[in-house]
Amino acid sequence: MPNAKQYVDQSMSSVQSTVSTLQQALNNAEKPDNKNKIQQAINSLNSVQEQLSGYQD
Repeated sequence: MPNAKQYVDQSMSSVQSTVSTLQQALNNAEKPDNKNKIQQAINSLNSVQEQLSGYQD
């Protein structure tokens, strides 16, 4: 059974993948309001990554 660190690592990978996808959406968005919403989501996920990167098992 995976330990907590493995779940955290898997989550980090998922977050990074989501950020990459959102970057593509940001590049293709046309309306400034939509760009802002996507950028806010990217910023939030980057914050999540920073918090998870400090996880020690």
